Amino acid sequence: MYLDLFESTTLRAIEGHMGRLSQRQQIVSSNLANIDTPGYKTKDITFHATIGELLAENSRSGSMRMTRERHIEGMSLGPSNLVFEPQGLIERADRNNVDIDREMMKLSETAFGHSMMAQLLRGKYQSLTNAINERGSSQ
Repeated sequence: MYLDLFESTTLRAIEGHMGRLSQRQQIVSSNLANIDTPGYKTKDITFHATIGELLAENSRSGSMRMTRERHIEGMSLGPSNLVFEPQGLIERADRNNVDIDREMMKLSETAFGHSMMAQLLRGKYQSLTNAINERGSSQ
């Protein structure tokens, strides 16, 4: 029987969500870095995928599993490019529309999401560690 402890639907979903969080952090950092750049337009990421959606997406793939990013053409392991320019933001006289309060809030939300995903990972691996230790002590 083959049991891969490091490949599971939950781990792939967490990996996908953390990838989106990482991409979001890069976008917010770029927005903050360009806060004084005339004409710069705020960028954002579509962030609708929840862990539940990522789990469902992974379960739809069935028994096929990619071992390398280019294994199955047209699919990628990382988050898809969901970057867009939000409409309706207030522009300053220099046509820049970056709002530091909005960006700092997004940075906070992203840090919280990352912390939550890291806690889920710790819990998953702690369960595995407990199972191994329990098995070792019963012999």
